[in-house]
Amino acid sequence: MNRKHLITSVGGVLAALFALLPFWGASAWGPERQTYTNESPAPYATFNSITNNAAVGDERNFVRIGEVGSTDAYRDEIEIVPGKEYEVYIYYHNNAASNTNASGYGMATNTRVSSAYPTILNVGERGMISGIISWSYVTPSSPNNAQTGTVWDEAYVTTKTEGVSLRYKTGSAVIHNGGASNGSVLPTTLFTEEGTPIGYNKLIGNLPGCAEYSGYITYTLIAEKVDITLDKQVSIDGEKWYDNVTVKPGNYVTYKVSFKNTGNTTLTNVIMQDSHDDGLTLRSGSIKIFDVNNVDGKVIDDILDLSGYNFGDVAPGALVQIVYQAKVADSTDYCGRTLKNTITVKYNSTENKTDTSTVTINCDGVPERNCKTNPELPECQELPNTGPLEIFMAAIIIAGIGGGGYYLYRTKKTLKTVENSVSGKDSSQNPNNMIK
Repeated sequence: MNRKHLITSVGGVLAALFALLPFWGASAWGPERQTYTNESPAPYATFNSITNNAAVGDERNFVRIGEVGSTDAYRDEIEIVPGKEYEVYIYYHNNAASNTNASGYGMATNTRVSSAYPTILNVGERGMISGIISWSYVTPSSPNNAQTGTVWDEAYVTTKTEGVSLRYKTGSAVIHNGGASNGSVLPTTLFTEEGTPIGYNKLIGNLPGCAEYSGYITYTLIAEKVDITLDKQVSIDGEKWYDNVTVKPGNYVTYKVSFKNTGNTTLTNVIMQDSHDDGLTLRSGSIKIFDVNNVDGKVIDDILDLSGYNFGDVAPGALVQIVYQAKVADSTDYCGRTLKNTITVKYNSTENKTDTSTVTINCDGVPERNCKTNPELPECQELPNTGPLEIFMAAIIIAGIGGGGYYLYRTKKTLKTVENSVSGKDSSQNPNNMIK
């Protein structure tokens, strides 16, 4: 069984229950406890421990399941089929003798029932449906020391269909007994760790001992097959569709997404959302949806790659589509790259499915955006030398000429001085040797 799909209840008890499953066999119940009979009931409040109950037999086996509408009896295990409904049965009985109620020993207080069931079931799995009864009580030997008791049992479900979901039918959890609370709808706290209180006349947790105060709880599970198909394709001309196309930088491509509910249950809160690689930009105003309410298509806001588009509920067999365009970046930086565009469909608030198409950028024949190899590109042309720039450049040239002449004069003078020193002449005493 896939435990992550189990709606848990009474965490510690359920953990112990799992640990003991291998030792209990096909119909697991617990814990091991003292048993009683109709002829010899318990001296204080305890539950589902009589072994010869005329109605249910061994009360330790108190959780069962049956197909709604079938004449077959409840059973410990059943094979579920998508499209059908199944009723879970949980029996409860305070086994205290009726003559213990007046003394208080027979009264169970804070009596609660909780249950759990698998939400997804796959082929080869054996899903467990549990029922847990807990209560408080006192005994003749410890009248001032309240104690707590817990008993549990399970039924099992299997399937021959992959990915069957089990969903609680809203409002179907009902308590059945001979008191004023008979027919009361139980809250969904039945499926929590704490459980929900039960009772005979009021659902406040008080339950006297004896068979006349016994009863049972039923609730319905709907077996559904959740199944979808999702297909995302891309096109250059909007007519021929592929998983991948090859385009030049700056080109537009068109995407088509088809989503169909192929299961037997309505999908709720269906949202389509786009995500794409850098280098792709959705074209504003190009997003168009097609569904049963928009057979000719409807243009929607540019939200597909933001919050996504919410179709609401999609019935079994219904098809919805989205068509939209994207522009490939007009840059050779993406040459040779393959850019992904992914659509994600979310539904039933927790499930999702994705599909991806790709665009490959081919730059053959496209000028490389490089000024060394393609100096004729507009961005590679020099700015004209006019206005303030021309004046600035002229000032630099003039300064360079003036500075260069002075540098040349000083160099010649230094060289002449070195020559005179070598020849023994003193240039300082012969003004004719100075560079004029």
